[in-house]
Formats: sequence, C-alpha cells, structure tokens
Amino acid sequence: MGSCSRVVEGTCQWNVRSRDDWVQRSGVGLDEQETLYDMGIEAEEYFRDYASKDDGRNKGFDSDEGVGPDDVLRMEFNTPDEAKSFYNNYSRLKGFSTRQGRKVTNTAGDIVRYTFVCNRQGYREKKWLQMANRKREHKIVTRCGCLAEMRIKRKDGSGKWYVSRFVDEHNHELASGKFVDYLRSHRRLSEVEIAQMTSLREVGISIPKIYESFAAQLGGFNLVTFTKQDMYNEVRRQRELQNGDVSAAIRYLEGVSRVDNRIFWRYKVGSENNLCDLFWSDGRSQFDYAIFGDVLAFDATYGRNKYNLPVVFSGVNHHNQTCVFGCAMVSCETQESYIWVLRQFLECMEGKAPKAVITDGDTSMRNAIRHVFPETHHRLCAWHLLRNATSNICDSQFTQLFRHCMLADMEVDEFEVQWEAMLDECGVREVEWVKDLYRKKTAWATAYIRGQFFAGIRTTSRCESLHAKLGRFVESRYGVLEFVTNFQRCIDFLRDNEDELEFRSWYGTPVLQTEFVELEKDGWTKYTREMFWRFREALKRCVRIHICGCNKNAEGEVYVVQKYRRPEKKWEVLRQNVGNKFSCTCLRMESFGLPYVHILAVLVRLDYTIIPNTLVLRRWSKTAKLHYGLNCTRNETQEQTTTYRSRLGAFAQLCTRLGRVACMSDEDFKYYSHKVLTDTICLEIKNGLRPPEDVGLTAEEQRVKDPISVRTKGTGRLSQASASTGKKRRKCSNCGRLGHRRTRCPNRAGQEGGQPCVGVNKRVRGTQVVQEDAPSNNPEAVSLGDL
Repeated sequence: MGSCSRVVEGTCQWNVRSRDDWVQRSGVGLDEQETLYDMGIEAEEYFRDYASKDDGRNKGFDSDEGVGPDDVLRMEFNTPDEAKSFYNNYSRLKGFSTRQGRKVTNTAGDIVRYTFVCNRQGYREKKWLQMANRKREHKIVTRCGCLAEMRIKRKDGSGKWYVSRFVDEHNHELASGKFVDYLRSHRRLSEVEIAQMTSLREVGISIPKIYESFAAQLGGFNLVTFTKQDMYNEVRRQRELQNGDVSAAIRYLEGVSRVDNRIFWRYKVGSENNLCDLFWSDGRSQFDYAIFGDVLAFDATYGRNKYNLPVVFSGVNHHNQTCVFGCAMVSCETQESYIWVLRQFLECMEGKAPKAVITDGDTSMRNAIRHVFPETHHRLCAWHLLRNATSNICDSQFTQLFRHCMLADMEVDEFEVQWEAMLDECGVREVEWVKDLYRKKTAWATAYIRGQFFAGIRTTSRCESLHAKLGRFVESRYGVLEFVTNFQRCIDFLRDNEDELEFRSWYGTPVLQTEFVELEKDGWTKYTREMFWRFREALKRCVRIHICGCNKNAEGEVYVVQKYRRPEKKWEVLRQNVGNKFSCTCLRMESFGLPYVHILAVLVRLDYTIIPNTLVLRRWSKTAKLHYGLNCTRNETQEQTTTYRSRLGAFAQLCTRLGRVACMSDEDFKYYSHKVLTDTICLEIKNGLRPPEDVGLTAEEQRVKDPISVRTKGTGRLSQASASTGKKRRKCSNCGRLGHRRTRCPNRAGQEGGQPCVGVNKRVRGTQVVQEDAPSNNPEAVSLGDL
C-alpha cells in the first residue's frame, strides 16, 4: 500500500536561490507546495546542501527523474544528525514520521551503523496488551510492522556516512498535508517558541492560553507545528535538565544575592541529604518588616507546590494592604520544624520579634511561637474558630452566640456572664471541645484582647487572599525552584500595587464630605488614602456622640461620652495635660491605631483644627517609609532610575523598528529572534539578572536532594476515605516511598547524593557567606524518621 518511489517531481533543480523560487520551479502541486512551505528553512537548507555537493555522488538529479531510492543511495552525510534530519524532512514530504532504530558498534565500541525507521515499524509487545492489573486505558496501537527505513554506515578513512540501505515501501496509509504536523517527529518547538512559552509561564499564564496565543500569532491553529502536550513535555524536560530542583533553587538565590545584597536565606537537610526546611527573605521584605512588623500573620494550610510545604509570613502596610516579610518551606508540620523556621525569621529581622501574631491555631505552630516569641501575643483566627464551632457543635444557635461572645466589644465581666448564659442555653457545658476553647479565651475573645494592637486583623483571611494571588503565579505541580522564582514575581506584583497606592495617596485632594473641614483636610495630609477613608467614616459618626459631663483631675480632663439616645452605655475620654495625649476606655485607639468616634467627639468639642500627633500612628501615615534609610537610597538612585527609563524608551523604539523589518520574512524573523534571545541571555548573566549554570556552589550544595513529598494535616478525612475503600496506595517505582512517582523522585538519576549532612544551614547577607554544620544531636535537625 502507498508506494513512495517518487518524492516530489522536479525537486532536483538545486541551483535555486530562494524557497519560493524553488517551489515555483519544482512543478509540484498546491498541496505539496504548502507542505514544503510549512517545512520552513530547515528542509530547504538540507536539500540545498545536498544538491550543492559536486563530488559526483549526486549526479542524475534532474526534473524528469525526481528523487528516488537510487538517488538517496548515492547520498553522503558528514554526521549521523544530518542523515537523521534529511530522512525526517523527506518523511514530512511523504506523510510519515520517523524515529531512530538500532545502532551497531565495532569491537572498539565505536558506532559504525545507524538505522532510521518509520515510526510504525515493529509491533507492540504482547505483555503490554495482556496486563491483568491495568489501571489506564490502552493507547491507540500505531505499530503495524512497516519496513520502510534508511540505513547509514561510516566510511573508512574519510569519516563520512553513506546510505547503505533504503526501503521506500510502506504498508499503511500516509498522512495528508494538514495532518503531517500531528506526526511525532514533525512536532517541534523552536528555541524562540520555547523562550516565549517560558516567559509567559513565568507571569502565570497557563499552557492552553499560551497555545492559543501562538495560534493567534501564526494565523490559525492549523499553522502551529506542535501540540499542547508537546509544551507540557518541554516543561517537564526543563525540570529534568536542572541539576536537582533544590540545587537549581540554590543557584537562583545565589544569583539574586548579586543584585540584592540584603537577601537572607538558609536551608537544612536531613540524614539522606534531602531538603527539610528552607527560609528566605529579600531586602525589601526586611525593610517592610522593620516598619510594619508589629503584627505578623501566617497560615500553614497552603499547599501550592508539589511538596505541600510553603509557609508565608505576611503583615499589613500603611495602605492596609498585605505585604510579605518572608517565606519558608517546611518538610513536616512539627514543632521542631516551626521552631527552626521562626528562629531563622528572628535572626533575619535582626532579633525584632512581632508584638502580635495571628495563626490558624495549629498546636505545633502555637507551641513554636510560645518558644521563640515568648513576649508576643498570639491570637487565633476567628474564621477558623467559627468553622470549628460549626463542625464540633452542630447547632446554628451556638455558632451565632459564640460569634457574639468572640467579636463583641464588651467588658470582661459582661463576657463571662454571656458565656455562662450560652452554655446553659445550648447545653454544651460538659462538651470537652467547649471547655478547651474557654481555656484559650485570651487568644480569641475581644474582651480579653482589647487594647492589644492587631492592626485590625481578626482572621487569617489576608493569608487566604495572599494565597489566591499567589495561585495566579504558582501551580501545584511546581517544584522548589519554580515556586521560589514565581513567589518572588508574586511579591513584585504586590509591591507594584503598593507603589500605585502610594502615588494615589500623594496625588490630588479628596472631595470633603463632613462639616469638620479642617480636621478632614488634616486627616488627608497625614493618613494614606485607605486609612483616611476609615478616619473620615469615624469623623462622620462622631456627631452621634453626646458629651454629658467633664471632670478634672491631676492628670487632666475626663470627658464622659455616650451615644445618642443610649444613656445606659458610657465611655470616658482622658485628655492629659502633659503631652496632649488622649485615651478612651473603649481602647479602640490602642487596638486599631486610629482615633475612634469618642475621641473625635472631644476634639470637635474642643475646636481642634488639626489631629494631635499623639493620635497619628506612624505606620498608618503617608510618611511611614520616609523615616528609614531605604528611602534615602531611593533618592540617591532616582537620577539613575530616570536615566534607565530614558534609555529603555529609546531602545524600545529601535527594537520596534527592527521588529517591523525582521517580521517581513520567515527567515529574517527566525534569525533575529534567535540572535536577540541569545544576546539577552548573555546580558542577563553579565548584569547578574540570571545566574549562570556554573555558579559557585559548594560540593554539599550541589548534592542537596529534593524534598520528600508530604501530606498536610488538613488531608485527614481524605486519608480515612481512601483507607476505607481498601485501595492500595501507589508507591514510587524508584525508591519505594509514598507521596510521589518515579518522575518526581528526589533520588532519580542525576541527583546522586554525597555523604549525609544533617542540619546544614546556608546564610547569605550581602557578600558574606557562612556555612554552619550543626551537630547530629541538634533538636532543630529533622531526620527522615520524623517525616
């Protein structure tokens, strides 16, 4: 079936100067011309190269005879790769795919013969067709015993390769023109396309979307010479080419340290040299913590990588926006792991501990915080508590009453009375979970937390919001390197939003909405835009506050205030004679850092036109970052930034002009795309923006293996469900462990480890690199047994 003795009639006039001229003079049909055009420059170059040989081997090629088996048998090649490319291009014209067959070596071990065959050569082994315990559906059988092949041998003396056997007969139908690109050997991603795909993936664009963008660029899906699966395969190949996931991440951090001399990072390995824990924080994060590090929030329930490890440390900046202080990857959710991470965090931040911490209530984390931050007030996430209340006490009335007890602004005595009433009303006095919850009341009840500054944070929802943003940049399949690099891009995204908010806070003036014009204007000059809005809402509501009395004492004046038509509830506002300080028994100023309606009502009563500085918390002000050294550095480099932007604009115009001309022909497009890509990579390495492959790592760093995939604590129900079904859990075929497969095995080929190294820490701050070897009995070191 499908004899192929004639390739393309008249394609042997090799003295053509361009592909279009060649196709026009060949006399081929329209479909064959489209196939030739889709082959691109590669096929043209090979055919033209063979035709240009003048050694007598290619004689007889004329338009009447065409290219037949006898013509191929007279061809010679400099390398086996040339022969392989020729046969593959030949197969594209005919409509079949190729692969490399057997290789034959001589007694010295040198390869002397190659065979290239049709991809439908041979048959599928019977053992794969008769598997009794098969889990997946069979793939379509494509092998049909086709005998088409091209065999080359090496000539003695010259070192060239000649065609010793050529079979041009197929026992199957050949693919038509529009289906050729689906054949395996003809699906290819060029270097330019790989670079474009990589850059788009780095900003969080998915593979299907990237594939659609390629189709839009080329003018249709039928012109794309690869499939989405080829793109996934290329991503997997790039991961496998890395010399270990962790080692590549270390090289990346080493490269970043050349640009950011304040970056801090440390890691710890286990007994088999697998990564256990990793912590890193760049210079900008440390600067933000120096200003806004009074409140720290982190949630360890996030599993946005294939090892289920990340713990993100976050807080709130002066725009009431989430900011990131650092990130850690822990091997297991144990107290020892959290203690190690928190100690690295504390050392990174030069010993400054947060005043308050909000977490999801994990026991190991709570004990670690008590151990490392003994003076820090620990608050439990309100959302997690309400969820646990719903799951442990299946009573909507209890959940509603518990919510009121937890969040209502009341005195301690009033809280105790309402708590007792709730226990009797819902009949949960003897429930052990409720008893344990009451013992932790100082970590969640507003009555006991009043006066402690938490920057308005009552839940870890900011962590959840950060995780949602991070999900745009990080996928669950990502390893350590991809997580670290894309995590930094997510931080850059948040910082860009902060810069925009900074601009909006300084640019323009608001439309005044209250009758207290002077106070409102002064609030705009002192607070950021987001905090000004909160201040203005409180200023609007202060008209509902009535001052019903004023007493004087040695400290100052005490004003008794109450809400309109609510005489049963009163507060006292103290105005001190020394320092012009204000305080209120509601403790809102101490809890949130903004003057509440009670104090604002007194300011209005006393005809204040400006807000006293004692009521302006610096962390909420526009000038929050102006009192620290980094801002001075920015002023010093402002001229350099302006110069950079001017250069960038001018160079972008030149590139646009080059692009218009280079895109006029396919050959110019490919040439200049490759040249620009190569030159860009060289400049990135030169300027320290891309770490070179041979970055100076120690032998121990190069031997660090990937973490072992673990399951988080939040998968308990899923594990129980899996166990109840009786299904056998799948193990890695390489190392025999659970939690991963052979393709992601940390002990796969290319990652041989050296001697076991327990507790190795790496610290980089500036150009100083310190290597510390902790003893094996270090309680902070996590062994594989703890996993």
